[in-house]
Amino acid sequence: MNLSQIQSTINSTSNVTETLQALDRVKAVPSAIPVLTSRGARIPLVGTIAYHEALGFCTVISRTHSSLRLTVDDIEGADDVTLRDGSIVSRADWMMRASEVSLSSACIEIGVLESRNADIDDALNEASTLVKELSDSIEARVREVNEMIISIDGAEKCGWQFDEYASYVPQVKPMFKSENKAFVEAPARVVVDDSDDWLQAELDDCDWSGDRA
Repeated sequence: MNLSQIQSTINSTSNVTETLQALDRVKAVPSAIPVLTSRGARIPLVGTIAYHEALGFCTVISRTHSSLRLTVDDIEGADDVTLRDGSIVSRADWMMRASEVSLSSACIEIGVLESRNADIDDALNEASTLVKELSDSIEARVREVNEMIISIDGAEKCGWQFDEYASYVPQVKPMFKSENKAFVEAPARVVVDDSDDWLQAELDDCDWSGDRA
C-alpha cells in the first residue's frame, strides 16, 4: 500500500467518524399522532376543506363530539335529491326543508322544557339554569340553509373526503436528567486572633519548673 492509498483510507475513516458524530448530535423528531374519536375515526380540523361527490366542496366550521357542521360552498351546483315518494328536488330546496324541520323540532323541544319548568308539580321546577343549558344545546343543533351536520365516524364510508386532520406531537422526555443544582456560596472563613486565645494564655501562665512525679 503506497502513501496515497494510506492517505485516502485515513480520510475516509475520518469522514465516517464525523458522520457518526453528526448523527449522534441529531435529536429524533417525534412523529405526529392523529386525534381519534371513541370509535377510532380521524377528526377533521375546523376551518379546512371537505369534499363530497354529490355536494362538491364544503368547509368544516365546527365540531361537537363526533358530529361535524359543514357549510356547502356552492348549493346550486350540487346534485339533485330524490325523495322517498320518487319526486326530485334541488339540493337547495332539500337543504331548506331540512333546515325548517330542525328549527321546528328545536322549538318544540324548547317549548316542552319551558312548560315543564313552569309546572309546579314537575321535577324540573325552578331549574331555570338547567333549562337554559338544555335550550342552548338544542339551539346548537339547528342548522342554516347552507349547512349540514354529519357524523365523523361514518363520514368517509359515505363518500366524504377531508383535507386535514387533527393531530398532536407527544412531548419527548430527555434520556438523561440534567442536574442543574443551584450555586451555593461557600461560607466565609472565620479569622481567629491569636491574642484572644485563652487556652494559650493559660498555658503560658503555668509554672513548669517544679519536679514531676
